[in-house]
Amino acid sequence: MICRLALISIAVILAFVLSIAASPNEASGIVTRVVDGDTFDVQGFGLVSLAGVMSPEMGTYAGSYARDFTDTHLLNTQVFLDIDESAAKKDDGSIPCVVYLSGPNGKPNLNKCFNEMIVDAGYAAAQ
Repeated sequence: MICRLALISIAVILAFVLSIAASPNEASGIVTRVVDGDTFDVQGFGLVSLAGVMSPEMGTYAGSYARDFTDTHLLNTQVFLDIDESAAKKDDGSIPCVVYLSGPNGKPNLNKCFNEMIVDAGYAAAQ
């Protein structure tokens, strides 16, 4: 009984710590320019790359479609960024982030993670 209670307590504490670690409101802003499928500018933040996601390079047929997908879903849209602290800034100066779209209440919609959306749509691959 004590062992079971201890396990439940550990699970609750772990869930709380993990919920604090993922913070989709570290930064936010409007997407002002889309560079390619996984890189874009956010007003007031700078260049963002999708953490854990790789889209085809521009100059390829698939790269154009990936860019169009991102452009359609993000350009002039409010996004919320969870900065990937474990990943280094990329060579192009972009900062890897998990990107969430805005919900109807103007807060991050945790069910609308753009990193997942572009992979699920087939325009990028998870790394």
